Amino acid sequence: MTNASIMRQKRSHRIDIRLTLPEYEKAQLMADKNNLTMSELFRAKTLKNRLPRRVTKVAGQTYWELGKIGNNLNQIAKAINTSVLMGEPVVVDRALLSQVRDLVKQVRREIAEIDLITDLQDEGCLASTSKVKVFGDC
Repeated sequence: MTNASIMRQKRSHRIDIRLTLPEYEKAQLMADKNNLTMSELFRAKTLKNRLPRRVTKVAGQTYWELGKIGNNLNQIAKAINTSVLMGEPVVVDRALLSQVRDLVKQVRREIAEIDLITDLQDEGCLASTSKVKVFGDC
C-alpha cells in the first residue's frame, strides 16, 4: 500500500495516550511551530520516522572488540612513532600488513551486508525468518 492510498483512507481508529503536563506542552509547542495538529504531529513522529535499530548482543560485543583492537593499533602506532623519533629502524612485515588490510575489508563488507539485510527486514522487504531472500514491495 502506498503512502498516497493510505492518506486517502478515512481515519477511523483512535488511540488515546497519557502525557505529563511537560510532555503535553512540549508536544503542543512542536505542533504549533510546525503548523500541525497534535494528531498530525504524532502521526509524523511515529509513522514516518524509522525507529532506532536495536543493538543485538553480537553487535554490542563486536563494537566492544573493535574498540579493543583500535586501542591496540594506537599503542602499536605510538611505539612505531617513538622508534622513528629515536632513530631506530622499524621493520614492517608487508605480507602480514596485507593480510590485516584484507581482513579489515572483509569485516567492513560483512558489516555492510548485515546492515543491508537488517534494513530490508525492518522495512518488510525481506523475510526475516526465511533462509531464502523473499522481497516484498520495496
